[in-house]
Amino acid sequence: MISTSTGPLSVSVDVKQETRDGVVASLPLINEIQDDALRAAVIEGWALSLELNGFNRVEELPGSGMPTAPVLGDQTHHLLGVTRIALGIQETLEATVGHQLWNRDEVIAGGLCHDIGKTFEYNVAHRARWAEDSRPSGAPALRHPAYGAHIAMLVGLPESIVHVAGNHSPEGRYVERSALATLIHHADDNYWFILESALGWEQKVPRL
Repeated sequence: MISTSTGPLSVSVDVKQETRDGVVASLPLINEIQDDALRAAVIEGWALSLELNGFNRVEELPGSGMPTAPVLGDQTHHLLGVTRIALGIQETLEATVGHQLWNRDEVIAGGLCHDIGKTFEYNVAHRARWAEDSRPSGAPALRHPAYGAHIAMLVGLPESIVHVAGNHSPEGRYVERSALATLIHHADDNYWFILESALGWEQKVPRL
């Protein structure tokens, strides 16, 4: 049982095994994480994030960077796409320089967890409340990087992954990004901006 207490967002949840199993089915790259504890924390983090915000599966989240942004598929497309891009960059650069630059398990975990906080931004009840009156909490009350770091810490993900969740987006301009967060940040941006160009989207991806 995990409890959080933040005023109107106070919740207590006993994460269901069905939700955990759904996370693995939705994000099969999880199975490539060799470290048992890290793999379990990735699963628990996504399962908790989903259940706290009224979702059952990652596929229920639109495949966009934020509400109102261009959509491609569902959120599994983005998470798996970014992770595969990051793994490709890792393989290419390590072959070029001749030595290991990143831990592969952490690249997979960082890619899959970088947007673990998006459930909060897409939470239907929260969005209705923010739209009705944003004065008490803002709109959204937290962007997904801040909420993602919160979830990552709750489930005991390592600091390296907490940092990725919290700083892969523009928030990372205000810290010195780690090597892993730099990799995921560029994989994330490349996913959106290259697709925008290649597919000729009329609606542009926000330049934050």
